[in-house]
Amino acid sequence: MLGLTTSLNRDGHRSVVASDPRGVLWSRLGEHGLPRYPLRVRNHLDLLAGFRLRRLVQTGDYHIAHFHTARAHALSPWLRGLPVKRVVTRRMDYPIARGRMTRLLYEQSVDMVVAISHGVEAALLAGGVPPARIRRIPSGVETARFLPNARIRHQLRAALGIAPHDIVVLTVGALTERKGHRTLFSAASVLQERGVPLRYVVCGEGSLRPSLEAQVRTLGLQAIVHFPGFASNVSDYVSAADLFVHVPLWEGLGVAVIEALAAGLPVVASRVGGIPELIDDQGTGLLVPPQDTAALAVAIERMVHDPQWAKTLGTKGQAFVQARFDVSVMAQANESLYHELLARPRS
Repeated sequence: MLGLTTSLNRDGHRSVVASDPRGVLWSRLGEHGLPRYPLRVRNHLDLLAGFRLRRLVQTGDYHIAHFHTARAHALSPWLRGLPVKRVVTRRMDYPIARGRMTRLLYEQSVDMVVAISHGVEAALLAGGVPPARIRRIPSGVETARFLPNARIRHQLRAALGIAPHDIVVLTVGALTERKGHRTLFSAASVLQERGVPLRYVVCGEGSLRPSLEAQVRTLGLQAIVHFPGFASNVSDYVSAADLFVHVPLWEGLGVAVIEALAAGLPVVASRVGGIPELIDDQGTGLLVPPQDTAALAVAIERMVHDPQWAKTLGTKGQAFVQARFDVSVMAQANESLYHELLARPRS
């Protein structure tokens, strides 16, 4: 959202983000001096939020309304009848139930659904969304921001108590069941028993944190696993790492993987959702089955024992995401879609 809004406004468009004034996005928009409108959406049936959104669009002379979360998407029916084109971006690849509500939200209340990966597109099609209403536009990141920084690497490692020669495995994501942290820690235990010396940095917050910390203690990993919490400066942690691991049970695309690849890090990830669209197995990284501790341990160990090969994978992955998944590519694709929709007659 931040990258898209920045790009649109830089190109001369007037893009305003309606978001919860208590959220991180609201703060980040303010830091970047980007236009914002306070809109708290308490639930999918928030009538007040729907009324306020409709009034905002009516009085603001907007041409496009782009929804980026399920809760925001639930407000799309409030804009019916207004001279504004409506777009929703779908980022999750879990199934959509066929039925009246799906038809309302995905056919009657929006003009186009943006799927961020083939996996998300497949879920939409399986849910009965017409192919003509789906456009695939992958998420993008500001790839240049993730280029390694030696000074930050040294400083962050020192702050975490990690020596310059230690090999650091980084993972980034909300501490929830679907992100697969339990599998990573089980693999870390296996590798420790095999005598593979690694340090693990786990960026993120979530309801599962106490349980994960308990697992780390039970496995005797507390000396090598770090939980720095939510990281707004992911690029710093990427600079401090040597290997990136992302093993969710399912994933729409995997922005964290894009960020790691942008830094040239070797990546081990689950073969789920849109991740295979980012990683060519043994070409730009390694893919493993989800929740497969043994396979994950083998993949990590292989990267550690052949650092030159791992570096080659990272270099190839970096070139791939710079060309295909930079925020500029994503923004241009969305902008082209907006122009296409505006050229269509009102339905």
